[in-house]
Amino acid sequence: MTASESLKTYTVTFDTAELAKSYPQLNLKTGQNLTDLFQLLKEKYRGQAYRIDIKEAEGQKIVLTWSQQRPGAEAEALNKEALSLARSRAYDKAIVLWRKALEMNPNEPDFYYNLALVNLEMKNLNQGLELCLDTLRVCPVYVRAYFVLGSIYSKIRQFQQSIHFLREGLLLQNSNILALVNLAAVYSIEKNYPEAIRIFERVISLSPKEPRAYLGLGKVYLAQNDADNASRCFKAVIKLDPSGNLGEIARKSLRAFTPAEQHSAENRNVSAAAEMNDENVEELYAEGFQSFIKGDYNAAILAYKKYLGIKPAEYDVWASLASCQLRSGRIKEAADSIRRAIAIAPNKAALFKQAAIIYDASQMPAETAEAAQKAIDLGKDDSVTLTLLGKSHTLEGKHQEAVKFLQEAIKLNPSNINARFHYALSLKALGQSDTARQQLEEILWVKTESPLKEKAKQELQIP
Repeated sequence: MTASESLKTYTVTFDTAELAKSYPQLNLKTGQNLTDLFQLLKEKYRGQAYRIDIKEAEGQKIVLTWSQQRPGAEAEALNKEALSLARSRAYDKAIVLWRKALEMNPNEPDFYYNLALVNLEMKNLNQGLELCLDTLRVCPVYVRAYFVLGSIYSKIRQFQQSIHFLREGLLLQNSNILALVNLAAVYSIEKNYPEAIRIFERVISLSPKEPRAYLGLGKVYLAQNDADNASRCFKAVIKLDPSGNLGEIARKSLRAFTPAEQHSAENRNVSAAAEMNDENVEELYAEGFQSFIKGDYNAAILAYKKYLGIKPAEYDVWASLASCQLRSGRIKEAADSIRRAIAIAPNKAALFKQAAIIYDASQMPAETAEAAQKAIDLGKDDSVTLTLLGKSHTLEGKHQEAVKFLQEAIKLNPSNINARFHYALSLKALGQSDTARQQLEEILWVKTESPLKEKAKQELQIP
């Protein structure tokens, strides 16, 4: 094997214009500053590289080749066996083999990344995140690790971290459609609408038949009360995904407004006794939705009730009504509405999760546990639902059961302080005071502001 054949390489291509934004202190039109840029890139992306080569390419591009010695034959054989085990879902055995491979080759990024994916598949979120970071410590041009980190941080609502890793990954691979869609969606959540629009439009220019981009763009326009552009985007989604979930979401979203050139919401005066056609009924839904997103829950409740007086079999409208009632403090009414929704659609996991949230707000732990368990049975086993179930067991004194579900909730989202707090209470009740104290101290370190921090201090007897 020649010297070059013994090297494993990763090649990334930078857009000079994007690099200019990252390094505004350099004027990249001059040869000297280009040399300085090459040095900065070498320092940033060196990691555990055996060699880094950088050169200019046509079309205002810069190509970086990151090289490392290939792993030994024994370590590679372990890696292949571990991959086979992972495909068979024998994750624990695969992890053992990858750990052995890393003992032989501690700077092999593929081994860290494969371990990260398996841990994430097993819902070991902390370990998965740490192993992705280890991948980048060894090989800072390992693009997939950036995108996985961006996606996971978004799911656990650490949006600034998500933006950071998605942008870093896109600097190395600027046409990755999924990463661009995820970044635009995070900007949308953060209400940075101009940036969200810019990125969604870039996705559409790269992939004109990408329904996720049109759907995200439509939601941004809807949030800005731009009915014409929102309608255009939602109709594009329906055309591209007529029978899929995205198409169904777009159809429901189209109901959320009436184009201004056809009707004026300000001049509308719908009488409950008036004869209503389908178009008038949809105006009521639109009125309710618009009032909801503006935070006028009383107006939304009125519109939704009028709508349901005419079309009482719409489970999603009953669920929307329940959300508004809960937000306006009408908890008993919210419980009645979500029960109506469940009676119409008894196999919708999201409805049982919503019911659990409402029962929790009503301080009804037995009902909360029943609804949360049903949601989980139907496939809604996210961190929030597991927390609702675990918390209800804590409040009912079923601490062994509580610990099981709350541990799982924390694994899925380490920033879930509601889960941590009730986990600590159950641990304390089970006599595990030191572990309980550790969980309470973790709450104090979380950046999110919450009344639970004060409760945690009280449990820790901190003045």
